[in-house]
Amino acid sequence: MDLVKICHIDKQLLDEKIKNFLDQDKELNPKYRNQLSSLLFSSGKRLRPTFTVLGSYFGSADKDKIYSLAAIFEMIHTASLIHDDIIDKADLRRGNKTLHIDNGVYDTIILGNYLVLLCSEYVAKYEFEDYYYNFFNITDLCHSEIIQQSLLFNFKITFKEYIHKTKNKTALLIAASLVGGAKLANVEDHELTMLYNYGINLGISFQIIDDILDFTQDKNNLGKPNGADLINGNVTLPVIFALKNKKISPKIRKLTKGSSTTDFNKCIELIINSNAIKKSKRVSKNYLKRAKKAIKKLKHNQKTILYDLLSELEKRTY
Repeated sequence: MDLVKICHIDKQLLDEKIKNFLDQDKELNPKYRNQLSSLLFSSGKRLRPTFTVLGSYFGSADKDKIYSLAAIFEMIHTASLIHDDIIDKADLRRGNKTLHIDNGVYDTIILGNYLVLLCSEYVAKYEFEDYYYNFFNITDLCHSEIIQQSLLFNFKITFKEYIHKTKNKTALLIAASLVGGAKLANVEDHELTMLYNYGINLGISFQIIDDILDFTQDKNNLGKPNGADLINGNVTLPVIFALKNKKISPKIRKLTKGSSTTDFNKCIELIINSNAIKKSKRVSKNYLKRAKKAIKKLKHNQKTILYDLLSELEKRTY
C-alpha cells in the first residue's frame, strides 16, 4: 500500500522539508540529529503528511507552505512514537532498535520532548496555528495515553471506551492532518467538517487494523513481536471480542504484568484462532463505510482519491 504514490505526493519535497527542519538547529548534538533523522526516514508510511497534502487538493494553497505543514505533522507523530516506545518498553520500532535502547530512557524522553517543542516553534514561525490547533490539541494525545495507562490489564474495558481512546490516540491526528491542509487551501467550513469526519472514521479503522496486525502479522514485517500490545497490557479490539468467548476469557483474565511468556503466547494463539479477528475486521470495515458516507455530499473531482484510499486501507496487510 503506497499512499504516497496513490495520492501523488512529492516525496522528495516532503523529505527535504523534514530534513531542513532538523538541520536548522545548529546546536543539536550531531548524534541525536542522526538518530532523529534515521527514525524520520525509516520505513514509515508518511500517513499524516500525505493527508495534509491530500487536504490541499480541495482548494488552492502555496505548495511550499503545504509541505512545511505536512512535515510538522510527521514530526509530531514521530515524537509520539518515541514516547510510546518508552512507555511500552519496546525494543524494536520498524525492525530497528528503539531510541531508548541506545540512549537510555532519560535522554530519549528529552529527545522526544525536543521534537514536540521544535514542532510548536515551527507552527508559530510559519503562523500555522489556525491550521494546526483548531482540530487537534497535543493534550488530547497525552490524555489518551493517560487513559490507556489507566486501563492496562483492565479486561472490563468496553467497546465504547476503546473507540474513545482510539479516536484521541490515532484518529484525531489523522483528521487534523487532512483538515489542516484543506484549511490552509481555503476550503469552505462545511467541506472541512466532511473531511474531518472522514478522517476520524478512517483513523479509527486504521488503528483497528493495526490492532489486528499486532496478532496476525509476521514479526519481520511487523517490526516487533506478535501480541506486543497484550503483553504490555493494552486491551485492544481483538482482545475485547475474545473476552466474550467463554472458553478463552478465563485464560485472558488471568494475565497480569508478571505473567509468563508461555501464558501470554497461549492467549495470543487462542485469540488468533478465534473469531475475534474476523469480528474486528468487520468493525474496521464499518468505520471505512462511515468515512465514505461522510464525504458523500462533497462536490469535488479529487474525491475519487479519498475513495481509492478507503479501498486500499480495506486491503491493508501491513
